[in-house]
Amino acid sequence: MEIPKHFPPDAGAFVSKKEAERLRDNHMKKKRKKHGHDDFIQAYFFGKEKILELLNCQEDITGLRIYYGNDTDGDGIDDRKMVIYAVDPKGQNILYKKKKETTDVNSFSASSAAKGADDDEGGALDNGLPCPANCP
Repeated sequence: MEIPKHFPPDAGAFVSKKEAERLRDNHMKKKRKKHGHDDFIQAYFFGKEKILELLNCQEDITGLRIYYGNDTDGDGIDDRKMVIYAVDPKGQNILYKKKKETTDVNSFSASSAAKGADDDEGGALDNGLPCPANCP
């Protein structure tokens, strides 16, 4: 018997500043050891409007799923990316689709994520501002 999976809107937990710094420091140490320098993507910033738009793209969205990605453009730079999907109560990634009635590339609607979907069938949130370069 398969155990049903739940994707509640309150999944996750806040951690202390000390724990957050410990987790980030562990990651940074691992990356420094691998690369021998600090010139690698540490984080991405995504604006509140885009996050809210993604969360509100469909009535039953319960949260977000964030995937690691790598941009393999061949320039030798570790271009780690973050790809963000809205998620429904069943745990399905929801594709964020361009609305047909507008030419605004930032205007989308939701549909269920299907394997092998092309760009016309929707996508996910990407292209946040990388840190370093866009961090205090």
